[in-house]
Amino acid sequence: MRAVFAFNQALDTLIVKPLAEDYLELPEQVWASIHNFLQNLRTPVVLFNDVMHGNGERAGTTVARVALNTTLGIGGLFDPATAAGYPRHSEDFGQTLAVWGVDEGPYIVWPILGPSNPRDTVGFTVDFFTDPLNVWTSFAEY
Repeated sequence: MRAVFAFNQALDTLIVKPLAEDYLELPEQVWASIHNFLQNLRTPVVLFNDVMHGNGERAGTTVARVALNTTLGIGGLFDPATAAGYPRHSEDFGQTLAVWGVDEGPYIVWPILGPSNPRDTVGFTVDFFTDPLNVWTSFAEY
């Protein structure tokens, strides 16, 4: 456990902190656009989990959000969907497992990923493999 903590601390000091400091130098509107773009890319995972929760209304909101933000929001750089009455929400497979009654289990710490539990670790893995962007990049020819 101490070795994982030391590894994560070293990674943070050498890579994450300098990148974060550079990121903080960007204008706030650039932050917002990066955030919006990444949220838009994550929409298929959110939609999958909305459906797995059995929540058709939230799934409809997710579809409306991606349609508006991808078209009017110029590929997701802007968020007109929120102004149109479709609020942003986030779902992941760890939450889906919780809705299904799966206990979170013990506290664990993963290298690079940090603290978690078995339920959220499985959830992260499922989300990774159901994200079309991850699937596409895994099979893309270089």
